[in-house]
Amino acid sequence: MKLLHTADIHLGFKTHGRRDPETGLNTRLLDVRSSLDAVVQRALDADVDAFLFCGDAYHTADPTPTQQKLFVEALRPLAEAEIPIVLIVGNHDHPVTFGRASSLDIFDHIAGEVHCYRKPAPSVQVLQTRSGPLQLIPLPWPIRSQILTKDEYRRLAPDELRQFIEEQYVTYIRRRTDEIRDEEAGEAPDGSAHALSPDVPTVLAGHVTVQGAALAGSEHTTTIASEPKFTVGQLAVRPIDYVALGHIHRPQDRNEDGHPPVVYAGSIERVTFNEHDEPKGVRLVDIDPSREPATRTTFVETPARPFVALQVDVRDADAPTERILEAIRARDVADAIVRVRYQVGEEQAAEVDTARLREALAPAAIVTGIERTVTETERKRRTVVTRESGLEEAVRQYVGQHDELAGMEEELVGAALALKAELRAEQSGTD
Repeated sequence: MKLLHTADIHLGFKTHGRRDPETGLNTRLLDVRSSLDAVVQRALDADVDAFLFCGDAYHTADPTPTQQKLFVEALRPLAEAEIPIVLIVGNHDHPVTFGRASSLDIFDHIAGEVHCYRKPAPSVQVLQTRSGPLQLIPLPWPIRSQILTKDEYRRLAPDELRQFIEEQYVTYIRRRTDEIRDEEAGEAPDGSAHALSPDVPTVLAGHVTVQGAALAGSEHTTTIASEPKFTVGQLAVRPIDYVALGHIHRPQDRNEDGHPPVVYAGSIERVTFNEHDEPKGVRLVDIDPSREPATRTTFVETPARPFVALQVDVRDADAPTERILEAIRARDVADAIVRVRYQVGEEQAAEVDTARLREALAPAAIVTGIERTVTETERKRRTVVTRESGLEEAVRQYVGQHDELAGMEEELVGAALALKAELRAEQSGTD
């Protein structure tokens, strides 16, 4: 069975974007749509049996009608190809206020086989695909507002609530996997009878945090620290063949040396320059329970907008503008979002021709800035040589005020003292 696993699209962020004159939309919104279109086309080209989206379709829980329209239009080819679509609600998809609909609930009313999960399902879900049944354990983002509607949980401290969620989710996973291991009779979503089996491809699809996950450059450790966290062992429970995750934007397999894979697909677009060197993509998944290992995955990069961050120190350059231009020419800035930062000495600041720099950056999609850091020239304090100063002291002060004499201090002091002695000897002879 072949699957495509993606997450963290975040339609709606506008960082480093501008208004596109042809469409009137923000260029970063168009970038995300372009990458999403490529992801859907990759799923069609690979002839996948199901499309797994593991949360955070939008950047906020209140997407605009335009953002919703773009997401629906992007997924429509999958529905037309009769490929089941699994949507897991993420933390950005769900409003904080209890009772309000999530931004993905609209998909319950859209044509096509779309399965949207805003809370854990009461049983293992069985999806019918062209290659046979797929057993699914959905694990959406834990919604605290729903838990706090119950009187017995309202007085829980934040740490207690986090621990409670962790325990509930771990228990939920064990119960669902026990259903499969025991091969109990279940019922498919369409009402047809189906016996659960460990020989059928089984996926846990969630939007949660795994302990030790490496964060992307745009993510904040302080935010992740307060969230419920799970170990690899708590998620990678037999007979699960693949753990598909969203929430962390850096692609990674947290169970690389074991089975099943516990994978963050990562985000499909870069958000800030902190992610300029991070790959962006999706996972193609191939599950065959009859082989060992049962699951194989391939990371496929998306055509994410490149970010180019240039840092140039020209303080030792005779021609600072040329040095910066060399750094620009050394990188492919075409259609990229580019930032240039250069460091110059105080006396060089006026020599940098920013017009030439902007001309060299013309092929870029967006230049976020050409930022200059000026290092002040160190000024030595001029000391005054008076008649009261001794010869040695006076020579040392003079040498200290002239950089070109550095390293010659002792030689000059010695010569001065020798001249002084010679002069005294001549004066003594005259007398």
